[in-house]
Amino acid sequence: MNKTGLFISDENYLNQNNTGGVQLCTREYLEYLRQAGIQIQEYPVRPVINVFNRVKIKLGLDTYDHYSASPYLGELIKTINESGIKLVFFNQINLSPWAKQLKRYVAADVKFIGLSHGNESADYLNDITRQGKAGFLKAWRLGKLLVREHKFFTLALDGVVILSAQEVAINQWLGAQETFYLPRLLTPGFMETMPSPGVAGFVGTLDHLPNKLGIVYLADELTKLDFSGTIQLVGGPAYVGMELAHRYSFIKYKGQLDNARLNDEITGWSLFLNPVFWYARGASTKLAQAINLGIPCLTTTAGRRGYELSDENIVVQGNKPRDFALAIVSALSNEAMLKRLGASSRHNALHFDSGKYADQLAGFLDQLSAK
Repeated sequence: MNKTGLFISDENYLNQNNTGGVQLCTREYLEYLRQAGIQIQEYPVRPVINVFNRVKIKLGLDTYDHYSASPYLGELIKTINESGIKLVFFNQINLSPWAKQLKRYVAADVKFIGLSHGNESADYLNDITRQGKAGFLKAWRLGKLLVREHKFFTLALDGVVILSAQEVAINQWLGAQETFYLPRLLTPGFMETMPSPGVAGFVGTLDHLPNKLGIVYLADELTKLDFSGTIQLVGGPAYVGMELAHRYSFIKYKGQLDNARLNDEITGWSLFLNPVFWYARGASTKLAQAINLGIPCLTTTAGRRGYELSDENIVVQGNKPRDFALAIVSALSNEAMLKRLGASSRHNALHFDSGKYADQLAGFLDQLSAK
């Protein structure tokens, strides 16, 4: 079998200078595929942003309609057929409708695989139930998302690679027949730190509701505990970060930082936080960054979905903001505990066997290709 894989992705997610969660997850997928022996040919695409789509974005109706295959279809067909490509990967499920169009013009043994970053329906269900009563339009949109996802998994894709074990069962329920769970990639890249006492930090997309409400729920509990430390926030958009910093005196907003500046910032943190209090889509990719750096961190049970950990000292059992807040206060006041958390991060990074999962991925792709 030709071991070249065509990797179709939004060009922004292939940007090595971007530190967003989607970009980090994209890099992990690419690395796993390379370790699995697949020669990757990247194919960057752009979303379609016109007046009609802007209206749909505003109404929240366009989640799976950002991209049009039309400008790329001819070149993609030519590339697949002339290069003898047998594996086509879609980086994120929202590109998977292209598979149905491409299948008409390529050989029957070409397999189309979705590299999931999580289902939109999962986040949307949480969004509409945590922000007041879900009316008819919101319920209709949730149903529409589920139907679309069912069609992707049953009519477009030949297989789906999934970020967490929880979503394997969900995607099977939605009709996916060939699924493979690939845990988050852990690779040691330890750095020297000069942590400031009492300083913890968070990195993430601040207007993503699980992140924003996670910070709010945590900050409310820390306020009740008369928290005397500092929480540094990194991410965007800026207006959310500034709003949170204005609302809570112990939150300091540091802005959106590139990789170099982010690492400089993190070196001053005593504790890296992953306050995820429900099972959102995909996995918390930023947690891997803290583990890989070998720094003390804390996560919830929901926040460690998608991770295979050999040392679970960094996990605060359960998903209650109060328990997480108490763990933070305890850790920041206990140097020995911070050392244990740092040792736990380093142990997880050092003892993660990416080769094992890459071999399993190669086996999954071989099995898929044989069908």
